Amino acid sequence: MNHLAHLVLAGPSEGLRLGAFLGDYIKGQEALDRLPDHWAEGVRLHRRVDSACDAHPRVRWLVRSWEGDWRRYGPIALDVLFDTMLSRHWDRFGPAPLADFADDIDRLLDAHQAHLPSRLTHFARWARTHSLWTRYDDRRMLQTIFDGIQRRHGRPSPLSDGLSRLDGWESEIEAAFLEVFRDLQSEVARTTY
Repeated sequence: MNHLAHLVLAGPSEGLRLGAFLGDYIKGQEALDRLPDHWAEGVRLHRRVDSACDAHPRVRWLVRSWEGDWRRYGPIALDVLFDTMLSRHWDRFGPAPLADFADDIDRLLDAHQAHLPSRLTHFARWARTHSLWTRYDDRRMLQTIFDGIQRRHGRPSPLSDGLSRLDGWESEIEAAFLEVFRDLQSEVARTTY
């Protein structure tokens, strides 16, 4: 799952939402121990969601169906494309209108920027400037995201061509998302914070 899905799964708690972001920026137990408790719990939730998503039979089947390097890099592309599917099905899964949700997330990150890793504050500014939260179903934005992932990855990979997964596998990705997200919602609902 990518940012948008993690934020929805974190629910309305500010601490869990911040932890949902920090899950991509905090590595190791020592860094986790330095966070406020609710933020740390959000990071743990982020990690559980990622593990459950990657291990989900529908995700594993889909990635195994892909050829060559996509079997290795497919989960990265799916993270982004699952946010595309979430934005398409926002009326079903979103806790508020998407524009309002986006404003809430931008305000949250802005309010806590002094306590967040610099990479996250840089990303938050970029996300706000480019209206990321409302553009996960915009092909130009998706290409920008995939190009950025490829640059950060650094090694040769097919990641810049992530839209090819959507173009060739859209119905399978959508069906996988709907099943996986429902299962993740159930798993998160069983967890007490």
